[in-house]
Amino acid sequence: MNAYFGPTRTRLALAAALALAGSGAMAGTVGGSVAPINTLVENDTTGITIVGATGQTDTTIVTGTIDNNSESGWKLTVTSANTGKLVRTSGSGGPGAGREILYTNVKFVKTGGTLGAGLTDPNGSSKNIVTGTLGGGVAGTTIFNTGSAVGTPGTATTATVGYAYALKISWSADTSLLSGTYSDSLTLTLADDS
Repeated sequence: MNAYFGPTRTRLALAAALALAGSGAMAGTVGGSVAPINTLVENDTTGITIVGATGQTDTTIVTGTIDNNSESGWKLTVTSANTGKLVRTSGSGGPGAGREILYTNVKFVKTGGTLGAGLTDPNGSSKNIVTGTLGGGVAGTTIFNTGSAVGTPGTATTATVGYAYALKISWSADTSLLSGTYSDSLTLTLADDS
C-alpha cells in the first residue's frame, strides 16, 4: 500500500525542515583598535628683535600644535640648554653680565584647536625654567601638563586635536648688553601624562 500525503503535507514538511536548518544563530565579535597618537609640531622663532634699553613682555619663541589621544592626557617638557638665558653667541667671552638675557619664566598660551574633554588647560601658565619651580623642580626644565598639577595625570574623555600653542618669554631692560646674536637651545618633548 502506498501512502499519499498530498501537496499540503509535503509543503509543511519541507517548510519545517528549512526552518530547522536556518534557525542556527551565529554570534561573533567585531571591532578593532585605535592606535596611540602623540604628535608635536614645533616652530622655533629665530628673528626676535632685542633692544637692550627696552624690556620685552610675552615675546613668542615657539609655536606649534599638539595631537594626543591618551586617557591620562599629555605633558610638554621644555628644556633650556642655557637654563633660561639667551646667551651671546658671537664675539669673545661667554655668558655673564652684558652677554646674556635672563628670561626666567616660560608662559604657555593656547592659540587654537581642541583640548581633550576632562583635561585641565595649561593656557596662561607661567613657570620658572631657571629653577624648575612649579614645573617639575629641575633647573633648566619646566613641564606644562593637562592634569591638575605636575605629576598628577588628567582624565580625558576625548582626544586633544590640533591644539595650537605658543611659548612666550619676557625679560627686563639691560643697557649693558653687547651687540651680537643671542640664543638658547630649547628641547620640547611631548609624552602621555602618566
